[in-house]
Amino acid sequence: MRVSVDLELKDTPGQLLLALEPISKYGGNVISIIHMREEEKLRAGRVPVHFTIDVPDEASLERIINELEEQGVRVTKLGEATKKERITLLMIGHVVDTDLRDTIDRINELEGVMVSDLSLAMPHPDKESSAIVDIEVSAQVDKRKVMERIYSIAKEKNLEIVRSLEV
Repeated sequence: MRVSVDLELKDTPGQLLLALEPISKYGGNVISIIHMREEEKLRAGRVPVHFTIDVPDEASLERIINELEEQGVRVTKLGEATKKERITLLMIGHVVDTDLRDTIDRINELEGVMVSDLSLAMPHPDKESSAIVDIEVSAQVDKRKVMERIYSIAKEKNLEIVRSLEV
Protein backbone atom coordinates (compact mmCIF):
# COMPACT_ATOMS: atom_id res chain seq x y z
CA MET A 1 0.00 0.00 0.00
CA ARG A 2 1.14 3.52 -0.77
CA VAL A 3 1.27 6.03 2.08
CA SER A 4 2.35 9.66 2.40
CA VAL A 5 4.24 10.59 5.56
CA ASP A 6 5.36 14.03 6.73
CA LEU A 7 8.28 14.10 9.15
CA GLU A 8 10.30 16.74 10.95
CA LEU A 9 13.97 15.81 11.18
CA LYS A 10 16.58 17.46 13.38
CA ASP A 11 18.68 19.86 11.33
CA THR A 12 21.87 17.83 11.72
CA PRO A 13 23.82 15.64 9.30
CA GLY A 14 22.64 12.04 8.93
CA GLN A 15 19.00 12.58 9.93
CA LEU A 16 17.59 11.74 6.52
CA LEU A 17 19.54 8.48 6.50
CA LEU A 18 18.26 7.77 10.01
CA ALA A 19 14.67 8.15 8.76
CA LEU A 20 15.29 5.83 5.80
CA GLU A 21 16.60 2.94 7.89
CA PRO A 22 13.28 1.79 9.45
CA ILE A 23 11.52 2.15 6.11
CA SER A 24 14.00 -0.27 4.55
CA LYS A 25 14.14 -2.50 7.62
CA TYR A 26 10.39 -3.18 7.53
CA GLY A 27 10.06 -3.75 3.79
CA GLY A 28 9.13 -0.23 2.72
CA ASN A 29 10.09 1.23 -0.63
CA VAL A 30 10.60 4.98 -1.05
CA ILE A 31 8.71 6.36 -4.03
CA SER A 32 9.58 10.02 -3.47
CA ILE A 33 11.20 12.35 -0.96
CA ILE A 34 10.72 16.09 -0.80
CA HIS A 35 13.32 17.53 1.52
CA MET A 36 12.47 21.16 2.27
CA ARG A 37 15.84 22.45 3.47
CA GLU A 38 15.30 26.15 2.68
CA GLU A 39 15.88 28.37 5.72
CA GLU A 40 12.29 29.64 5.76
CA LYS A 41 11.04 26.05 6.11
CA LEU A 42 13.10 25.31 9.22
CA ARG A 43 11.04 25.14 12.41
CA ALA A 44 12.81 25.14 15.76
CA GLY A 45 15.90 23.45 14.32
CA ARG A 46 13.87 20.87 12.41
CA VAL A 47 13.53 20.26 8.68
CA PRO A 48 10.20 19.14 7.18
CA VAL A 49 10.43 16.15 4.84
CA HIS A 50 7.60 14.57 2.85
CA PHE A 51 7.88 10.89 1.94
CA THR A 52 5.72 8.74 -0.28
CA ILE A 53 6.39 5.08 0.47
CA ASP A 54 5.06 1.67 -0.44
CA VAL A 55 4.75 -0.66 2.55
CA PRO A 56 3.69 -4.32 2.58
CA ASP A 57 0.88 -3.87 5.13
CA GLU A 58 -0.48 -1.87 8.08
CA ALA A 59 1.68 -3.76 10.59
CA SER A 60 4.87 -2.80 8.72
CA LEU A 61 3.75 0.83 8.59
CA GLU A 62 3.09 0.82 12.32
CA ARG A 63 6.57 -0.63 13.02
CA ILE A 64 8.15 2.04 10.79
CA ILE A 65 6.30 4.88 12.53
CA ASN A 66 7.08 3.52 16.01
CA GLU A 67 10.78 3.19 15.25
CA LEU A 68 10.94 6.68 13.72
CA GLU A 69 9.37 8.17 16.85
CA GLU A 70 11.73 6.17 19.10
CA GLN A 71 14.64 7.76 17.19
CA GLY A 72 13.29 11.25 17.87
CA VAL A 73 11.83 11.81 14.42
CA ARG A 74 8.54 13.68 14.60
CA VAL A 75 5.76 12.20 12.48
CA THR A 76 3.58 15.23 11.76
CA LYS A 77 1.20 13.74 9.22
CA LEU A 78 0.34 10.26 8.09
CA GLY A 79 -1.69 10.28 4.90
CA GLU A 80 -4.16 7.71 3.80
CA ALA A 81 -3.04 4.88 1.63
CA THR A 82 -3.72 5.38 -2.03
CA LYS A 83 -3.96 2.52 -4.43
CA LYS A 84 -2.15 3.09 -7.67
CA GLU A 85 -1.38 0.87 -10.58
CA ARG A 86 1.57 1.16 -12.89
CA ILE A 87 1.49 1.04 -16.67
CA THR A 88 4.83 0.57 -18.38
CA LEU A 89 5.15 1.52 -22.05
CA LEU A 90 7.83 1.52 -24.67
CA MET A 91 7.56 4.48 -27.07
CA ILE A 92 9.44 4.12 -30.36
CA GLY A 93 9.91 6.81 -33.00
CA HIS A 94 11.13 10.36 -32.94
CA VAL A 95 10.24 10.62 -29.25
CA VAL A 96 12.42 13.66 -28.59
CA ASP A 97 11.77 15.47 -31.89
CA THR A 98 8.00 15.26 -31.40
CA ASP A 99 8.36 17.18 -28.12
CA LEU A 100 8.79 14.72 -25.31
CA ARG A 101 7.83 17.35 -22.75
CA ASP A 102 4.51 17.91 -24.53
CA THR A 103 3.85 14.16 -24.56
CA ILE A 104 4.49 13.90 -20.81
CA ASP A 105 2.38 17.00 -20.06
CA ARG A 106 -0.54 15.66 -22.09
CA ILE A 107 -0.45 12.34 -20.26
CA ASN A 108 -0.19 14.12 -16.89
CA GLU A 109 -3.25 16.26 -17.74
CA LEU A 110 -5.44 13.22 -17.13
CA GLU A 111 -6.96 13.17 -13.65
CA GLY A 112 -5.28 10.56 -11.42
CA VAL A 113 -2.48 9.91 -13.92
CA MET A 114 1.22 10.80 -13.65
CA VAL A 115 4.36 9.89 -15.59
CA SER A 116 6.56 8.70 -12.73
CA ASP A 117 9.70 7.55 -14.56
CA LEU A 118 11.23 7.74 -18.00
CA SER A 119 14.31 6.17 -19.52
CA LEU A 120 15.37 7.51 -22.91
CA ALA A 121 17.61 5.86 -25.51
CA MET A 122 18.73 8.12 -28.33
CA PRO A 123 21.39 6.41 -30.46
CA HIS A 124 21.80 9.33 -32.89
CA PRO A 125 20.11 12.74 -33.19
CA ASP A 126 18.84 11.95 -36.71
CA LYS A 127 17.55 8.45 -35.92
CA GLU A 128 14.53 7.24 -34.05
CA SER A 129 14.71 7.14 -30.28
CA SER A 130 12.87 5.09 -27.71
CA ALA A 131 11.64 5.68 -24.19
CA ILE A 132 10.46 3.37 -21.46
CA VAL A 133 7.73 5.26 -19.61
CA ASP A 134 6.24 4.32 -16.24
CA ILE A 135 2.84 5.82 -15.60
CA GLU A 136 1.06 5.71 -12.23
CA VAL A 137 -2.72 5.48 -12.43
CA SER A 138 -5.05 5.86 -9.44
CA ALA A 139 -7.18 2.78 -8.86
CA GLN A 140 -10.44 4.62 -9.60
CA VAL A 141 -9.23 5.74 -13.06
CA ASP A 142 -10.28 3.69 -16.09
CA LYS A 143 -7.01 2.38 -17.53
CA ARG A 144 -8.64 1.82 -20.93
CA LYS A 145 -9.35 5.55 -21.22
CA VAL A 146 -5.77 6.32 -20.23
CA MET A 147 -4.47 3.99 -22.93
CA GLU A 148 -6.89 5.46 -25.50
CA ARG A 149 -5.43 8.91 -24.75
CA ILE A 150 -1.86 7.62 -25.00
CA TYR A 151 -2.57 5.85 -28.32
CA SER A 152 -4.18 9.05 -29.63
CA ILE A 153 -1.10 11.11 -28.73
CA ALA A 154 1.16 8.44 -30.23
CA LYS A 155 -0.80 8.36 -33.50
CA GLU A 156 -0.65 12.14 -33.79
CA LYS A 157 3.13 12.06 -33.25
CA ASN A 158 3.72 8.93 -35.35
CA LEU A 159 5.05 6.95 -32.38
CA GLU A 160 4.70 3.22 -31.83
CA ILE A 161 3.56 2.06 -28.39
CA VAL A 162 4.39 -1.31 -26.87
CA ARG A 163 2.61 -1.93 -23.60
CA SER A 164 3.99 -4.31 -20.99
CA LEU A 165 2.02 -7.43 -20.21
CA GLU A 166 0.25 -7.18 -16.88
CA VAL A 167 0.74 -10.08 -14.53
